[in-house]
Amino acid sequence: MLDAALAQAARMGVPQCVAVVDAGGHLLAFARADGARIGSVSVAQTKAITAATRLRPTAEEGGGDALTTIRLALAADRVTGIGGGLPIVVDGTVVGGIGVSSGTTDQDLEVARAGLAALG
Repeated sequence: MLDAALAQAARMGVPQCVAVVDAGGHLLAFARADGARIGSVSVAQTKAITAATRLRPTAEEGGGDALTTIRLALAADRVTGIGGGLPIVVDGTVVGGIGVSSGTTDQDLEVARAGLAALG
C-alpha cells in the first residue's frame, strides 16, 4: 500500500507523507517523500488513525458540518475531519487506515485511493 501510494504521488508530482495503521490506530508503515512537508508527518498519521478508529473516511467526520468537525478534533485525541484518510476494509471489517498529507485534499485522497487499490 505504501509503495503504491508513493508511486501515485510521484506520478502526480506531489511529494506526500503516507501512513498506514492497524484497526487500533497503531502505526504499521510510514514514509515521507523527499520534498513533502515536515508538518504533514503528524497530519498523515492522524488521518490514518481517524479513518481506522472512527470507521469512515476522514472527510465524513462531523457529517460535513465544519463546527462539529472542529469540536470533535478538539475533544478527541488524534481525530480530524480533513480529507485524505480512508479506512482499510477487508471482508466488510475495518482492519486499519491509510492517511496521506502534503498536497491538496483532493490530491491526498487520490494517493490514499491508490494505496487502497494495491490490496486488490
